[in-house]
Formats: sequence, structure tokens, C-alpha cells
Amino acid sequence: MTSHTSWPVLQIRDVALTFDGPHATPASTKTAQGGPVFLGISSLKHGRLDLAESGFISEEDYDRWTRRVTPQAGDVVFSYETRLGEVALIPDGLRCALGRRLALMRPKLNVIDPRFLLYAFLGPDFQAVIRKNTVEGSTVPRIMLTDYPRFPIAVPRLVEQQAIAATLGALDDKIESNQRIGTIVPELVAALVSEAVGVDAELVPVSSLARFVNGGAYTKGASGSGRMVIRIAELNSGPGPSTVYNDLDVPADKVARPGDLLMSWSGSLDIYRWARPEAIINQHIFKVMPNALPAWLVHDRLKSVMPTFQAIAKDKATTMGHIQRGHLEATAVPMPSPEAIDRLDEALGPLWERLLHAEQEVLRLASLRNVLLPELLSGRLRVREAIESREGGI
Repeated sequence: MTSHTSWPVLQIRDVALTFDGPHATPASTKTAQGGPVFLGISSLKHGRLDLAESGFISEEDYDRWTRRVTPQAGDVVFSYETRLGEVALIPDGLRCALGRRLALMRPKLNVIDPRFLLYAFLGPDFQAVIRKNTVEGSTVPRIMLTDYPRFPIAVPRLVEQQAIAATLGALDDKIESNQRIGTIVPELVAALVSEAVGVDAELVPVSSLARFVNGGAYTKGASGSGRMVIRIAELNSGPGPSTVYNDLDVPADKVARPGDLLMSWSGSLDIYRWARPEAIINQHIFKVMPNALPAWLVHDRLKSVMPTFQAIAKDKATTMGHIQRGHLEATAVPMPSPEAIDRLDEALGPLWERLLHAEQEVLRLASLRNVLLPELLSGRLRVREAIESREGGI
């Protein structure tokens, strides 16, 4: 395991206690809304807790499901089956119980900072240990929980750990703040448009909102360089190891630029706003070019009819459900009056632009964090240098 020469390499058992969660799921996770949170594997997202993906349990179930261990602030929750390598930190004030395939590490606070342990878990060295110890031949990826206590971890002095955690944490906190903007603005748009629509709204076909230009078959013979080719996978998760790049010269209406609206019409149907650098649009994705309407309104109106399109696609007797152009013409959507649109645009237009800046900043900050994390954890980069990099951008 690579580390700074002055940092001792310990084992997890030296810095934290490991506890297993329950081995079943209470039946009430979908009915006890507002009770203690029940964490599942989907609750862990890239080092953060996503409570929108969590269920709730009753107080009675909470008492029963925390008999093995009651999660507390500062505990590091991780998955040891299916989605290996996922991890998150329990925040202050959260009453929760662990679901199946989850366990937690309880840091020894005089030895290790909880947030540093979180980032160490996310670092390339520890992730490599996880991959190395994945049980071969099992039906789902898993690691024997009894193996975790012996896994190695490079541990600098506590003050250095806290400085590293604070530096990376500042980036993550800003990312989370911008992501909240990404949730709040569309919700605000939806609420104001719904109010403006009223009961006597004009119904118009979805096809009248914009030009819907289909992408092309641009993954075949890809050069491996140039612009990203956007498939549905890239819309949902961003670029990954399987992402295709191509040097092709394609028409302007098959190119996505920051701020453009894209709609997947096959597979997982949804509407998106592109925030990444210029890229090529692959087939099964429409570039949505508004017809003299604000982009925020077109996005909202398409989002409102997406359940209808998803139901149509689900009913298709094919391996991959989809909609056709005829469904754009046959499906109607209520619209505010032109006067209401103009009035709303004065407030929502600037907010929509602010949202794009927030989305782009998330991408920049995440890139910077991903560069800094292995360098800080290895000791190749000191905290002062990292702060200078953070303040100077990338």
C-alpha cells in the first residue's frame, strides 16, 4: 500500500470498531413515513447519504433493528455486498437503522478523525484493497465482513488527518450546496408554473413546445478521441470507463452544449439539461430546441408529462421500451398564458441561468476533489498546497 514514508500503515481494527447491521429488512420501511430513517445500499452515494433513497421505520421497529448496533454521529457506514466501495458518514442528529448488507466502522477518536476515515475509504488504495478481497464466484459481489478489520490504512498524525478532511470536506460541502440548488430551482419552477396554469389552461401538444432532433449512430467506429458521445448512460451517470469519444464532424443540431435540453426517448425516459463540455448526441436521445419558449418552461412541461411517456414505453412489447414521434403529437400539456410566461420569465430566467452555473461548478469541484484526494491521502501533496490549488481552480 503506497503512503507517505512518515505515515504508519495500521489495520482498520487499530483505528475503528466494526459492526454488522441486521440481516433482514423490516416490512414497514414504506409505511412509517416520518419515523426514524432506514438506510439501504441505495442510501450511499459517492461518500454521501442520500436520504431521498431511504425508507422510514416505526419506533417499535427502530428499537428492534438497532439491537445489534445503533448508528451514531461520526460512524462510517459502508456496503459489503452488491455495491462494494460505497460509504457515507452518519451526521449529527440523524436517528437511523442499518439495512441488510450494510455495516459501520466506529472510529477511535483519539486515533482517527471520522471524516478522514471516510475519505481514506474512498481513496484509491483502500478501494484497491476492496477489489482485491472481493469473494470470487459469488452470485453478487461481496466481501467477508470479518476481513475488514485487517485491511490496511495509512494514518498520519491526527492534526494532519483533520486538515486533510477539512480541505476535502470544504469542496464536498460546496458541491452539496450547489446540488441543493439543483433540487430547489426545478421544484420552484414546477410550483410556480402549476399555479400559473390554473384550471382554464390551454392544452397544447408536446410536439409544439420545441424541435425534437434525434441523435445519430455515432458510437460505431469511434476514434477514442475528440468529443464525448452522449448515450443514456452518460445522461444518468456522467462519463465512465465505457464512454465513447469521437472526432466526427456532426450537424449543429446533433451537438449538445452547456444549457441545452436533452430527452431520452428509449430505455429510461427523462428530460435533462446538459452542463458538461460540448459533446455529440447519440441515437435514442432528442436534442430539445424550444420554439420561442423559455428553456425552463419547456423543461418543466416535459418533466410533467414524463410519467405518461414512461408508461407508454413500459407497455411496449420490446426489449427496450420507447416512445415515437406520434406520442409527442398525441400527448397534450397545459400551458400558462403568454402574459404569465413573460411575468414568470423575469424571475425564473435568471434562476435557470444560476442553476446552470451551479451544475458546472459541481463538475469542476468534483474534478478538483478527485485529483486532490489521492494526492493528500498519499502525502504526495500537503494541505497548504491543496488549499492553493483549490483557491486557484483547476
